[in-house]
Amino acid sequence: MSKTQLKLYSKPRGAGDQTSGGRGKLLRATTDLTRIQVLVRETLQNSWDAADLDDWVPAYGVHIYRPSDEAKRVLTDSIFAELPPSLEVLEQSLQDPDMHVMEIYDRGTTGLNGPVRASEAADPDSPNNFNAFVFDIGTTKSDGASGGTFGFGKTATFEVSHAHSVVYWSVCATASGDLEHRLIASTLHEPYDQDGARYTGAHWWGDPDDAEIVPLRGDAAQMLGEALFKTTFGEDETGTSILVIDPEMTDVKDSDLETVAERRPVRSDAEADILVEEIVEALADNAWPKVVYAGGEYPPMLFEIFRRDEQLEVAAKIRSHYTRYSKSLTEIRKTLDQLEGPTDESADFQVLKSSPPIPINLRPARSFDAPHSAFFGERTDSVSGYLHLMLTLDSSAGAVGGNKDSVGASPCNQLCLMRSKAEFVVYYDKIVDIELDGLQWTGVFKPTPECDHHFASSEPPTHDAWTPNTAESEISSYVVRRTIEQVRKKTRDFLEAQQGEIKAANRSVRDVSAALRSFMPISVFDSASDLAADRRRNSGSGKKGSNSPEVVVTSVAQDDQAACYRVEFAVKSPKGSAVAVKALPSARTADGRMNLEDREYQVEWAGQTRGIKNEKTAVYRAGAHGELKLRTTAPIAIELDFRVEAIG
Repeated sequence: MSKTQLKLYSKPRGAGDQTSGGRGKLLRATTDLTRIQVLVRETLQNSWDAADLDDWVPAYGVHIYRPSDEAKRVLTDSIFAELPPSLEVLEQSLQDPDMHVMEIYDRGTTGLNGPVRASEAADPDSPNNFNAFVFDIGTTKSDGASGGTFGFGKTATFEVSHAHSVVYWSVCATASGDLEHRLIASTLHEPYDQDGARYTGAHWWGDPDDAEIVPLRGDAAQMLGEALFKTTFGEDETGTSILVIDPEMTDVKDSDLETVAERRPVRSDAEADILVEEIVEALADNAWPKVVYAGGEYPPMLFEIFRRDEQLEVAAKIRSHYTRYSKSLTEIRKTLDQLEGPTDESADFQVLKSSPPIPINLRPARSFDAPHSAFFGERTDSVSGYLHLMLTLDSSAGAVGGNKDSVGASPCNQLCLMRSKAEFVVYYDKIVDIELDGLQWTGVFKPTPECDHHFASSEPPTHDAWTPNTAESEISSYVVRRTIEQVRKKTRDFLEAQQGEIKAANRSVRDVSAALRSFMPISVFDSASDLAADRRRNSGSGKKGSNSPEVVVTSVAQDDQAACYRVEFAVKSPKGSAVAVKALPSARTADGRMNLEDREYQVEWAGQTRGIKNEKTAVYRAGAHGELKLRTTAPIAIELDFRVEAIG
């Protein structure tokens, strides 16, 4: 391996400089998010903003592990070989035999392209990603459609590092079109004084053969990167990898008096697993739209999260837990014509009430003295975004009050607000406390692409809120403020209307949902052996006897869907007359039977029927064989009776 030793540059403090420690404090002062939540949000946004390659689906990955002996030697002998006295914490981390690293990477992205010298300006319309990401802090992107706008979020990686240090390795296309490896290390630590001079606390380690601080490039960078990182680059593959030195995990401890969250560096596999769980949960909460198919062959983004070298099925888990929000997002995408093709509409929940995508129409006052385009871009209408709401049966005992009981479990009874093109979650809003026992509501609001920049300008550095008063213009402030007001009002109106309907009903689906926990295992009859005794389900008028019509059940099966049953039967009519057969299902609970109302189940009749009298009743000739499909609003245990009546 090459004996390359990177050169250290420690930034002196000058007029107007911001200290490195202050950058992290700025992030913490503007948000209630944890460091891991900020880290995931910001690195995901950076990866997505760089994902403009037509032939690639962007991938985002995280791997936490104890570096090999060779990788440790690269860190100490080649990367951080030269350390100032102020970085004792970094030296201690590198010497700890149990130190771990967190590798965060993206592929199928542009990589850190553009000029590599902090003093060099990029040509107009040319990329400047290396300088903006590695050297600049507080750089605002001109494209309001991108996920990140302030440039402070890149400090999140340093905040998670116990040593406040990272290594960047990127492959990108140069101005000539050739692919180039670039590698540089950085520390953002506290300010300090040394030899009578003041320093900001920002350090970089780069090419030793250049007078300025620039990344190591070419074959030398590739050799160091491949010796240091687990995830390398394939042929013609571009992207960026970040190595977070000595990451910290959060250990939550409960006592009789309080719950204490302790942050400490990872020193074991078990502690690394805790950090992985934090990352997966943050990924699910903030990036679930990235695994929701938009009609194409692949989802918008691929996730590769590892635990002890095993890749987790993160995307599938997120999809299974966020199906309600996914349904709303798909409906809004349809309205905004943002689908590439048909999507899978299957769902494992029962929708009781769903709004169509609700347009949020604004009516700016004439006093603004601004053209229509200043508010709505090229749109001919006055719509700033769309809201979709659903009321569903709550079949999860753990999903109560908007809380989460497990990694990946989605919030409920909350509205998800997201950016338009980037489709990253900004925040969840409970809107109003409302009692919907046995039910839950969810919803999504997304701005139109033409209005997205208004919302971007109102976000803090952590992008986890919309604050109208901080928007860049009065027009943006108006759009954001009036949109939020309408979204909240329309959501309250929807929920209060549903609550009124529930209270007005003598019996409702929520009663069934409330009893779900006491239901016995799903079945129609107790067991196959009971069929002999229970095949005759006859509640016809008149006395039962040899001259009365009856239904004899011959087969019972549960369909592929959990709440769908198929019952086959034979119709007996001693007098040879036709028979009207009506299905009368009831829920079977530990407390006895609960009759189901018509709206709580659906039936379909098949077989040798002479006709359908109404939805719940069919007519069969004597000796006919019939089939009944019974669907309930939830997967419950049922008792099934038939009411039969001779006709003619």
